[in-house]
Amino acid sequence: MLRRVLDRHWRKLRAHIPELGERHTLCNWVQEDDDGPPTFVEMQRYSELLSLLPDKIVQNLERARLSRDGRVPMLKAGLGYEELLSSVIVDGTAVHDSSTENILFPDLMIPANYLQPGGIPGRTLHWKSRGRITTLSTAATLIINIGHAATAATTVTTSWAKTGACVMDAAVHTNEQWFSEGSAVVRSVGSAGTIFCQGDFTNAANAYTSANNVLSFMGSAGSATPSTATVDMTINEFLVHTAKWSLTTAYSITGHIYLLEALN
Repeated sequence: MLRRVLDRHWRKLRAHIPELGERHTLCNWVQEDDDGPPTFVEMQRYSELLSLLPDKIVQNLERARLSRDGRVPMLKAGLGYEELLSSVIVDGTAVHDSSTENILFPDLMIPANYLQPGGIPGRTLHWKSRGRITTLSTAATLIINIGHAATAATTVTTSWAKTGACVMDAAVHTNEQWFSEGSAVVRSVGSAGTIFCQGDFTNAANAYTSANNVLSFMGSAGSATPSTATVDMTINEFLVHTAKWSLTTAYSITGHIYLLEALN
């Protein structure tokens, strides 16, 4: 009886083809129970919709339509829109007067298996960070680092990408700007998964030399030849973004903006 009622309701809905742009459900990916009508897509209207969407969204919708696995498995497989994972709304704590590595922004917990959706490689993260920097005339060096730790920490356990020891200008710089950006791509998954990450660090207080420019690029081995970093993707990990001065003097770097995005 229930099946016949649901089937009549489904056929009634299917007979009505709404205008493109009208608020309606294009498709229900989840079957509430085995007795209901099969999941369907009205292909005529669906095709018109695809003609209006960006290529990436079209690809994801098609993969989702063909898989028919339901919402949760599709999201775990990375099918969907880009996602902002972290964005700060207050300044980070200044890293200053110390030669100890410390965080520029609060750590972000990456849940177990998030980096390996569906058990496959390819998850891609992108970060942008900005802030202000103050230096003296004693030409200290600064290392910017991003990587993970097994618990919330003030230091990176395994670097995904870090600079070399960037040499600051011999002149005094007060509250000038800095910027860092980079991308990380999962190349293999599991308890010994690997991530390949590259980025760069720009700041108004840097000493402008060719050698120092090389030091501003970021990789798992610093500014040397980049390589993969090993990550246990089966457990929770904390993404850590830090800075470290070489001198215990009145140098200071503060984070203002931190954007971490999942691109798939």
